Amino acid sequence: MDQRADRTLIFTDLDGTLLDHHTYSFSAASEMLDYIKSHHIPLIIVTSKTRPEVEKLQKKLGICDPYIVENGAGIIIPGEDEDRIIPLGKSYDEIRSAFNRYAAQFPMRGFGDMDAKEVAEVTGLSEEEAEDAKARLFTEPFILGSLEGLEALEKLAASDGLQIVKGGRFYHLITRGQDKAAAITRITHYFETKKGMQCITLALGDGENDLSMLGSVDHPV
Repeated sequence: MDQRADRTLIFTDLDGTLLDHHTYSFSAASEMLDYIKSHHIPLIIVTSKTRPEVEKLQKKLGICDPYIVENGAGIIIPGEDEDRIIPLGKSYDEIRSAFNRYAAQFPMRGFGDMDAKEVAEVTGLSEEEAEDAKARLFTEPFILGSLEGLEALEKLAASDGLQIVKGGRFYHLITRGQDKAAAITRITHYFETKKGMQCITLALGDGENDLSMLGSVDHPV
């Protein structure tokens, strides 16, 4: 095995990065994906998507590496018998409890307020895919009807130990201090200690919620 490849970890966002923003296809990355697999380079998905969404995508990609879900709220390490889930944020029930209080004051509508059909309409996903997108463990994506109250909403969330980040299509209510960078640090440590690697890290992203991730690696793209 190429020793440089053995020491490299690639972290990638999905929508607009590995996946086409409109079609969700990864065909344009096929050549590089083949290279990554042939050189045994871990390809670590870092996304706002949920566990079942990433599980299905990994099967299509033919990979089985650890991955980061819901904007850094949790790490999933696939196992032969059972996956290991490492929570880095508050539970979804706690997030939704706060969200419901905020929604009484601000024009916001979250995935928990929508059925699969409505989620499908706003995302372009099929209803089956929308069900997976609704299977939240830690965070709530939402649509904000007006930007006028955003600053006040952010202050209210901060008082509850939460924060709001902007993704490609939605805002996300997450645990304060939880971000992709912190999750990347945990996974890098996992590889360095459990796998005995001295890691070089590279990350690719396209959204505002990728900034912390890009700032935490050796080679941001």
